[in-house]
Amino acid sequence: MTQPITAGMDHIRNNLKKEQLLEGRYIEIDRENRILLRKMSDLMKKPNPYSKDKEGKPNVSLNKDGRRHELLRITKENHRLLKSIQEVQPVYNHKKWEEHHKNSGVLLRNCCTYPVITRLPRTKSSPSVLMRMETAGGDGTATTFSATDGGAAGDDVKYVLKEGKRIGETYYLVEMSTDGRTLNISAYDGATQQSLELVIGEKNHRQLYREAQGDYSLIANQLRVDGDRLKIKGGGQ
Repeated sequence: MTQPITAGMDHIRNNLKKEQLLEGRYIEIDRENRILLRKMSDLMKKPNPYSKDKEGKPNVSLNKDGRRHELLRITKENHRLLKSIQEVQPVYNHKKWEEHHKNSGVLLRNCCTYPVITRLPRTKSSPSVLMRMETAGGDGTATTFSATDGGAAGDDVKYVLKEGKRIGETYYLVEMSTDGRTLNISAYDGATQQSLELVIGEKNHRQLYREAQGDYSLIANQLRVDGDRLKIKGGGQ
């Protein structure tokens, strides 16, 4: 298992053929380098054919003016395009999107808090609700407001409005009832479960009715909350 004796011979340890090839390659490289150096030396001794002749006239481009005008036109067009991009107004307004999203959230929350079943149809809160109100003159005559049920009259309390209204920053369920003289208004806050009441006398009720042309929904738009009291604009309350 020991190393054979032939492994220590010179022709085994040294690759003479490889060394001969490398020596020949080095000689070829040296020869090519000498040739290249000689060519470079000859070129440096010759005058430069591309140097400008000081005595001669400079070369004039036939398209110099055309290229200059084209460059000015392109620069002017780029400035015009940049100005248009900087001054153009955006088509989409993110502020309106945010406001619309906020309003949609408020409406969705109100619809969930106050279902549709708690509200009367629009026709029942229209100016055609039947109410018989005696005149303040005391002459015995009565003023009757037209109604959808054929003109029935009486002193019973009747609801003339029941719908959700936003008063200030709070959403209330507003109910209005009247016996033909006084107007009773209640506003219920579902969040705090607090109810506010307001009673409007016959004189103020009659005035509000004339100003709103019989539309109790317009009267409800005049409601406001002052502290923990329910008030109405222009009603003397």
